[in-house]
Amino acid sequence: MPPDDVVQKLLDAIAAADDDAAETAAQAMANRAELLPALRPLLADADSDRRWWGVRALALVGGPEAARLSEERLADADEAIRCAAALGLGHLRAARAVPALVARLADASGWVRDSAADALALIGEPALAALTDALADPRDAVRVRAAGAVRKIVIPGLSGLRIAAYPPTYRAAIEALYRALNDADRLVRHNAYETLDRLRLFETVWVVEP
Repeated sequence: MPPDDVVQKLLDAIAAADDDAAETAAQAMANRAELLPALRPLLADADSDRRWWGVRALALVGGPEAARLSEERLADADEAIRCAAALGLGHLRAARAVPALVARLADASGWVRDSAADALALIGEPALAALTDALADPRDAVRVRAAGAVRKIVIPGLSGLRIAAYPPTYRAAIEALYRALNDADRLVRHNAYETLDRLRLFETVWVVEP
């Protein structure tokens, strides 16, 4: 089906307020990078529903250009679109977007902060160094989300490994989590404790540099 026809199906579904049909139309765009030129006008549309579905489609189209366009929408005025952009970047495993997603850990919307943290967790190890740095951020909201994302990356990434086999980025994260046990925020301490406990690191000696 020609690109314009595929996008028109999405536009018709949006106009009819039929989310199921819109999702079906978006799914038909999967892995079709040739649709990007036809999708770009939706991303700048004055109507927030059209922008949201444009961002949703980008996550399905995939590829570097879709990731770049999604990253731009992290600054959208509508929080739902910022959330969709963040989660789309997570599903695309867009490592290039890590700095922009870390910046959204301080978004005015808690919904967006949570979505950015979930996206960083989906990106995984490429996001770990930036998240480790974020554990030292002076803002509680940033540290809480960073600690949660680190937990989601580190536990599956290290479970079953001997400490000597921990990659350097993971070792740095573990050291930051030990320091976070003294964090002023209860949720940061909880995430740090749960991660270290699940990895059974309270049963060994680990020297943490101050």
